[in-house]
Amino acid sequence: MPGPAIPMLSVRDLVVRYRSAAARARSLPAVRGVSLELASGRILGLAGESGSGKTSLARAILRLVPIESGQVRFRGLDLTTMSTRSLQQIRPRIQAVFQDPLAALSPRRTVLQTLREPMDQFEVGQPTTRDDRVGRVLESVGLEAAVRDRYPHELSGGQRQRVCFARALVTEPELIVADEPVSSLDLSVRTRIIELIADLRSRLGVAFLVVSHDLSVLRRLADDVAVMYRGELVETAPSPMLFAHPAHPYTRSLIDSIPVPDPAHPRPSVMASDPAATLTHPDGCVFYMRCPERIERCASVRPSESAVSSSKPEHRVKCHLWKQ
Repeated sequence: MPGPAIPMLSVRDLVVRYRSAAARARSLPAVRGVSLELASGRILGLAGESGSGKTSLARAILRLVPIESGQVRFRGLDLTTMSTRSLQQIRPRIQAVFQDPLAALSPRRTVLQTLREPMDQFEVGQPTTRDDRVGRVLESVGLEAAVRDRYPHELSGGQRQRVCFARALVTEPELIVADEPVSSLDLSVRTRIIELIADLRSRLGVAFLVVSHDLSVLRRLADDVAVMYRGELVETAPSPMLFAHPAHPYTRSLIDSIPVPDPAHPRPSVMASDPAATLTHPDGCVFYMRCPERIERCASVRPSESAVSSSKPEHRVKCHLWKQ
């Protein structure tokens, strides 16, 4: 009898810290013991406000920032202990799309040169066929072949972001980490990029880790959602389950803050700020200072992760109050 399927991406107890000059060499935790999994062909949304640690987690998975402790495994391979040379062999299979497409593209290179670079670096295909491959990949993201001779400043914001997706796709990756891929785009272009991600997943089988502070994007796109606050995962669940029955007060606050285009609908709620959030780490719940439902226990006792119910083990939350 076959054993359980090994997830494509597995993160276990990951910790990332940064040194702060303002804090005189004090290390500030950006990711605190995060664990998550992503299966092949799935889309995992990573949600939370700015400063919650989403981008630090994504960059740690890509091995772009130092990892203090924990483990990142891709297809069973431990990326955290890999040498630079070994990582070079893995990188074509894990690609990234960043938030600002104009900043992510070199202004001195045409689209053709930009897309050829990763193929030349990772020796993808034969040199004589790489230009043809560029044309096919551009077509797969909805761009005409004529775009290949243009520079980034000659393209619209939506076209630039499609070029970024094309650059990620030329190495035929199994996983794309997309950090706020639509936040810098206007609404109509944002919709088309969301549709592009969904299409690439269904047509090519590419898995995505999508980082976004906008839960309305993840509601449309993600199969599963993980919610981060102050470097910790506070709730994870399949997307329909999370939006229908959020268990953590922070998740409920994020969902309540989603704007609704209806004048009769109440205005989105605004959470109180926590000015010490990046400098202190409470003994109890990380959301204690902003939680409208907090009790005395929340200040001193760290909640453990638990399943919302035995019938829904995939819906997990860190909260003393979720049963209420």
